[in-house]
Amino acid sequence: MLENKFIILRKQYRMQILGALTFQIMNFAHGFVTGWLSPIVQIIQSTETPLSFSVTVQEISWIGSMFGFGFLTGNILFAITINRFPRKFNLYILAFPHMLFWILAYFVQNIDYLYAGRFLAGVTGGGLFVIGSIFQSEILNKDIRGAIMSMGMVFLSGGTVMGFVLPTVFNYYVIPCIALFFPTVFLIALCFFPETPQSLLKSNNIAAAKAAFDFYNGIENESNRTLDPSNETSQRVESEFEELKSNILKGDSSQSITIYDFLTKSALKAFAHGSVLCILYQLSGCFAFLNYMTSIFAASGSVMDPYFCTNIVGVSHIIGCCIATVLVERIGRRALIFLSTIGMAVGMIAFGVFLQLADAQMLKVYYWAPLVFMLIVVLLTASGLFGTFYITLVEILPAKIRNLALPMAMTVFSLLLFIILKIYPYFLFELGVPTTMYSSASICVITTIYLYIFLPETKGKSMNAMN
Repeated sequence: MLENKFIILRKQYRMQILGALTFQIMNFAHGFVTGWLSPIVQIIQSTETPLSFSVTVQEISWIGSMFGFGFLTGNILFAITINRFPRKFNLYILAFPHMLFWILAYFVQNIDYLYAGRFLAGVTGGGLFVIGSIFQSEILNKDIRGAIMSMGMVFLSGGTVMGFVLPTVFNYYVIPCIALFFPTVFLIALCFFPETPQSLLKSNNIAAAKAAFDFYNGIENESNRTLDPSNETSQRVESEFEELKSNILKGDSSQSITIYDFLTKSALKAFAHGSVLCILYQLSGCFAFLNYMTSIFAASGSVMDPYFCTNIVGVSHIIGCCIATVLVERIGRRALIFLSTIGMAVGMIAFGVFLQLADAQMLKVYYWAPLVFMLIVVLLTASGLFGTFYITLVEILPAKIRNLALPMAMTVFSLLLFIILKIYPYFLFELGVPTTMYSSASICVITTIYLYIFLPETKGKSMNAMN
């Protein structure tokens, strides 16, 4: 029991975790970009804007939604490069559109700079969830994969909170200088890790694949393996590598892929489940909250400072992601998603009812209510749906077509992302917060019913096993 509790501390997993944490630097940086928009939307619309031009609500909606266009482009781009170039090469590419975003934000002269910058940030975002998911799933053992990949949401959330806070503390032009530090560290740190064994095996580089597999499993070199008295760990790693090699070189994942592989019963079911997951994630407001949190508080009529409320909610988002990391391998993906979405629906309906019934006097007396409602909604979002979405999406896809199917699923995700970021300002400022909350809650209820009936549990599933 004690050994299972501290399984993540084993030497075998040390380099796997360090490799995943290196990727999380870029995840953190991407979270920074995501959170940055929330306070900046209010700042650049105010009379104290640091920019030399004014910005309308319509332009704000385009600033937000250009991220969705970029995300779609990133999916298409990395769907092309993922099987043509090594995983590490793709990871290196990720950092550069992100860095260009901050450069454009610093030298901004007109609204087109922000459009282009957000597009480039979206390109990195689209690549992160294609390349990053596959890179991590290939280097992480199935016993720790769920916990470590869910931890990625903690880093994304942490970066988001930094994006919430820093624009309210520092001058607009200081933020890009701080933000460029993270992708620079990522590029340097990535140099110390080898290519994934799966990628090397697919290029028929068996010796390098074996060395990489040993590296990620804590086997330093051949001489150390021979000198090991028990040799138990080395034998187990050897057996696991042979199984991996057999699956890739002889199994489904190495055979040529045809259109019929996407029309099998298991593939069609996986696409259906993945599409519903994407609809739930985007149209429930799970991601839109992070982009427009400050605007939600401003539109709610709360007398509390919207920037302060945003920062507090950001902290609850981190706590929720930590909860997901702890529970994902204990109670499974399904249970976390269901508990999360049901709680989100209840919280959003309650928030909408409160705002619909409250007058100015009631809002003044219960000034804390909007903050409490959003704390609950965001905490539940992060502890389930946000924290487990990506690992669940990767795990439900058949092994043979996963590298192509994941970008296809993320294309649906990107289109929905563009739609929600484009219409969310309209819902908030034109239709009102109650209507926005009711709409999101309805999506939660409908999609959760489907997933409760059809979504399989994927905890402990081998990523290399044939479907």
